[in-house]
Amino acid sequence: MQNGSKHGLMGQNGALAAAPVRVLIVEDEAHARRYLRELLEDEPQIAVVGESSNGLQGIQQIRELSPDIVFVDVQMPGLDGFEMIDQIAGARPPLFVFVTGYSEYAVKAFEIEAVDYLCKPFDKERLSLSVERAVRRLNSAVPSPSESQWLSRLSIKDDERILFVPVDEILWIEAANKYVVIHTPDGTHISRQTIQGLEEKLNPREFVRTHRSTLVRKAAVRGMHPLFHGDHIIRLSNGDEAPLSRSFRESFFREMSR
Repeated sequence: MQNGSKHGLMGQNGALAAAPVRVLIVEDEAHARRYLRELLEDEPQIAVVGESSNGLQGIQQIRELSPDIVFVDVQMPGLDGFEMIDQIAGARPPLFVFVTGYSEYAVKAFEIEAVDYLCKPFDKERLSLSVERAVRRLNSAVPSPSESQWLSRLSIKDDERILFVPVDEILWIEAANKYVVIHTPDGTHISRQTIQGLEEKLNPREFVRTHRSTLVRKAAVRGMHPLFHGDHIIRLSNGDEAPLSRSFRESFFREMSR
C-alpha cells in the first residue's frame, strides 16, 4: 500500500515548508494509546489527528480524517488490525505501522506492505525510526531508486588524510555517539555522521538494520544464536559479532529472505 502524496505548505518567507504528517492511532488499550500519543507528539513532523479504540471505529476515522499513517494494534475486539485494513477501500490508502506485543504476526504484516512492525515494549528511539521510514515512503517517488543513487564508497577523514572505503568492503557499522564505526576485513574506520543518515545512503538490498545502533551487510551474516528476551547475537564472516535486538528481529528475518 503506497501513499504517494507530497506534503507541503507555504511558509512565511514564501518557500515551500513541510506540512505535518497526519497520524491516526488505532489501539484498544487506553494506556498504550496514551503512551504512543506522547511519543508521537514529540516528533516535530507529526500531527496526531485522532485515536480509535477498535477496528470499526478505526475504519470510520480513516475515512473521515484521511490520515497519512496509521499506527494500529493487531489484536482488538471486533475487528483485528488485519481485518480492519482489509475493509479499507480507496485510491490512496494510508501507510500502516503495526504496534503489538506479538511477534508472530510480523510476516503477515509485511505481506501487506506495512511500513514497520513495532513489538511492545518499545522506546522513543525505536518509534522515531518507524516515523522516519514512514515519512521517507510518503515523500518518495513511486519508482524505486536506481542503483546509482546508493553510495559506492565512503569518504572518511583520518587525521590529515582522506580515505575512500568501498561500500562493498563494509561488513557492519555501529553507532558511537555522534560517530559511526565502520568495520571491514582490514580493520575499522571512524566517521563523524549518524547511523540513520548513513542508512539512507546505503542500498537496502545489501544492508539491514539489526539494532538501533547497528547496520549489517546481509552477505556477511554467517549465523546467529539467541540471548534473552528475544535478543540474538549475529556471527559475521570475519568472526565479529553484532547485536540483533528483539525490536528488529522480524524485519531482519524478512530482509534476509530477500
